[in-house]
Amino acid sequence: MNKSLLIIGKPHSSKTVFIAQFYSRLIKRKSKLSLYKPVDDLSAITAAREALANGDEPEPTFPDRSVNLMLPIQVGGQKIDLICPDYGGEQINTIINSREVNNKWLDAIKESDNWIFFIRLNNISEQLDISKITVTAEHTKGSSEVIEIPYSISDQSALIELLQIFLHSKEHDYHFKNSKIKLAVVLTCWDELETEERPKLVLQKNLPLLLNFIESNWKAENLKIIGLSAQGFPLDSEENKEKYQNEGSENFGYLVKEDGQKTNDITELISEVL
Repeated sequence: MNKSLLIIGKPHSSKTVFIAQFYSRLIKRKSKLSLYKPVDDLSAITAAREALANGDEPEPTFPDRSVNLMLPIQVGGQKIDLICPDYGGEQINTIINSREVNNKWLDAIKESDNWIFFIRLNNISEQLDISKITVTAEHTKGSSEVIEIPYSISDQSALIELLQIFLHSKEHDYHFKNSKIKLAVVLTCWDELETEERPKLVLQKNLPLLLNFIESNWKAENLKIIGLSAQGFPLDSEENKEKYQNEGSENFGYLVKEDGQKTNDITELISEVL
């Protein structure tokens, strides 16, 4: 049984790290899930797994790269061929800026009813607040001079627009709440946030309009909001690098479920959306 899982995320949102860690846990039998046969092609995550084994941060996926990783997993008594596209996050920026999806992305969207939306909150820029702009003498030289304030769409608006583009490509009827697509909003690099709050509250505080849009367009039973730290901590010190080298990358990382419960089995994320 093929089940396509579409992981959506901008650059540096931890997509490849998660998939690499997910596979490593499967082969080390550190998961309730398992592989029911060997994986045919691991080229999508080979470099990331090697980097993590050496205690290094994996390099971002090349912008023009697009490879499907097929993981033959077993969930209880059910065998599922899980198709996980690995792609350069810059492709997401291109979709947002052009408001178009190419044929490959269109096929991926239409063929998948399970979406995981990766958001790294520390990479989200604050919305422009004109009340915080200081007007100086340079702005007011000459009575006819116009004060120019640089404008760009906020990251929050861009994420909402991205979901709108995907829903449009899926031919979603906005008269009804979504009952076909399962969506998991995953707040990645959770360790950076240094919080004990539940993921939904964290999303509400940081991206309230995005949460409102999602809850307005998805049925509650098809929506989950989860925290994820695929690495557990940054690999920016010799001490942390040595932990990975000595103990293995598969022993690190954790998931924060909707109720705030923390589990070290990050593969449960897949169970949450299947």
